[in-house]
Amino acid sequence: DTSTPEGILKASQLGFASSHLADVMFTPLLSESAELLLDANSLGRMFALFRHPVERVISIFYYLQGATWEPTYNPEYAQWTIDDYARSPYCESNWMVRSLTNKMTGPLSGDDILVAKEVLRRKCLVGLMEGMDESITRFHSFFRFGDEDALKCSREQFANKGAGTNSHSHPTLDQTSETWAILAQKNTLDIRLYEYAQELFEEQGKWLKKQKLI
Repeated sequence: DTSTPEGILKASQLGFASSHLADVMFTPLLSESAELLLDANSLGRMFALFRHPVERVISIFYYLQGATWEPTYNPEYAQWTIDDYARSPYCESNWMVRSLTNKMTGPLSGDDILVAKEVLRRKCLVGLMEGMDESITRFHSFFRFGDEDALKCSREQFANKGAGTNSHSHPTLDQTSETWAILAQKNTLDIRLYEYAQELFEEQGKWLKKQKLI
C-alpha cells in the first residue's frame, strides 16, 4: 500500500523498483516514495489531478465521515458539520504545497510555494478535475496506457460524472459563506498552486498538440 509510510517501506524491502512489476503507483507521499521506491535504474514520471483546494477539503471531510478503512479516518467527524471541521485543528491546511515540499508540519513561506510550482513545472503532467475527460486523454496518450479500448474504458470509469469507487455525493458549500472563507484562508498557498496548475494545464496542452500527442 503506497499510500502509507509503512506500505512504502515494505514495498522497498520487497524490491519494488527492481521488480518492474508495477506500471503505475498512486501515492500522496511523494518524497518517501521517490526516496525508497525509485532508483537510478527505475525512474518515475509524475502525473496528478488537481481540484480547487476548498472543494477538495470539503469533499474529503464528507468522505472521511464514513470511510472507516482509511488511515486518516476520525470517528469524531461523523458527529461534525463542515463548519465544525473548518474551525478545528484537524482541518487540512495547504496539503498540496506541504506534500510537494515535504513540509507536512510547521509554517510555510513564500519560498515553499515557489518550490512547489517548480516541481510541477519540471516534473508533473497536470490534469484538472473540471477537465477530467481531457486529462484522461492526455495521460493515456503521453504514457501510452493501452489502445483506444483502454482509453474508452478509462473515460467511462473516471470521466463520467459519478463514476469511480471513491465518488460520493455531499452537500455543497456557499462560496460566500464564512466557512468557505475560513477554508480558503487555511489553504491560501494551495489555492495559488492550483491557479498555477491551471496555467500549466493550458501550456502543456499546447505542447502536447505540437508534439501530436493529442
